[in-house]
Amino acid sequence: MSKLSFRGGIHPLKEKHEGKEATKSKPIRPYVPEEVCIPVDMHLGAPSIPCVKKGDLVKLGQVVAEPAGPRGIPVHASVSGEVTAVISKQQLYGKPSTCILIRNDKQDTWVDCHILGDVETAPADKIIGAIRDAGICGMGGACFPTHAKMVLPEGKTVDTILLNGSECETFITADHRLMLEEPQRVVNGLRAAMRAMGVQKGVIAIEENKMDAYEAIKKAAAGREGISTALLKTKYPQGGEKQLIKAVTGREVPSGGLPMDAHVVVLNVATAAAITDAVTEGKPSIARITTVTGIVNEPSNLLVRIGTSVSELITACGGTSEEPGKLFFGGSMTGLALPDDSVSVTKANNCLVVVNKKDAALQETTECIRCSRCIAACPIMLNPQRLNILCEAGNLGQAKKENVMDCILCHSCHYVCPARINFPFKEAKEKIAARRI
Repeated sequence: MSKLSFRGGIHPLKEKHEGKEATKSKPIRPYVPEEVCIPVDMHLGAPSIPCVKKGDLVKLGQVVAEPAGPRGIPVHASVSGEVTAVISKQQLYGKPSTCILIRNDKQDTWVDCHILGDVETAPADKIIGAIRDAGICGMGGACFPTHAKMVLPEGKTVDTILLNGSECETFITADHRLMLEEPQRVVNGLRAAMRAMGVQKGVIAIEENKMDAYEAIKKAAAGREGISTALLKTKYPQGGEKQLIKAVTGREVPSGGLPMDAHVVVLNVATAAAITDAVTEGKPSIARITTVTGIVNEPSNLLVRIGTSVSELITACGGTSEEPGKLFFGGSMTGLALPDDSVSVTKANNCLVVVNKKDAALQETTECIRCSRCIAACPIMLNPQRLNILCEAGNLGQAKKENVMDCILCHSCHYVCPARINFPFKEAKEKIAARRI
């Protein structure tokens, strides 16, 4: 069977760093906390506006923050109970977030849900509105509002929807378990998205290290109109949108362009499952599967309510076997370190990794030896060595001319670098954008 891929990338699976072994065979299990702390800014776009106050009683799935701006989406209560506070609290990023605290009454009393119907018969022109109302955003980590991705600007066309089931990052097995345990939800969500956008072709792409999930999805997709599967070579960053499009369709997303410029929309498999829930059950996005691994005593794949604290995730996994040195959301390639364990799980967080102090220690950086490994590894075909010199010298204008803005921040260059150079491309991109260079 042909295995699709792209130029460049790395192979962390060949070493100890893949980290999926501890959880890939662990079935999804639910965990519901005593209290949730729900940030209203967990999606890309303007933060939602709280519409509840301390003392209000809310039902599961009730809107507690209303959308703001064209990319806005509502935020919903992930438990039923009493609103205990609306506060400003430090979360993952620099400045504090507005958060809604709800004490769980453990009743899970649902708000009335508006069901559109079966994914094959629901009114196609109502599906994108249902996705928006359900507060669905990219659950692969990007958190871009899904309805905004599906409404195309004038003059743009899409003929293919790709479902990203590659899960190429280290440690994460949440999507693997979803595809294996609930393949029909994934396929149904793709069909709903295809009908909503008038697209005739849908492809579910999965890496070869998840053959059990691939076979489950292939079986669930059999006979479904316009849907096929694609088997990908196991390689990082296979799940990057541009790399996935290239591997599956052979098309190139132009520099500075978006997937729609290659006539493709890419959705994560967990996003597709959430679309199914919104259409067939009228349920909003109030929970997600999160892998919890590292030095926890019981590495797990948990179905957790949005707003659950990291400390509760660790407790749900039996605590830690030794003193933690670092906590981070995501895999080891692009994961984000947490300030503490009070941070809340959002729709973006598919994995929590707890590492010990030894593994958390920073590696010493030495001088570049011009080995060019970074150039060979770059999936965008940039020259990280040259760009690093430009960025370190503050020559951001030239760095932009040499396409630093196309960098997808996959950190493949850092991974293969024998000098362990921390390439400063994220900071460079932010400065270029801020200064409008």
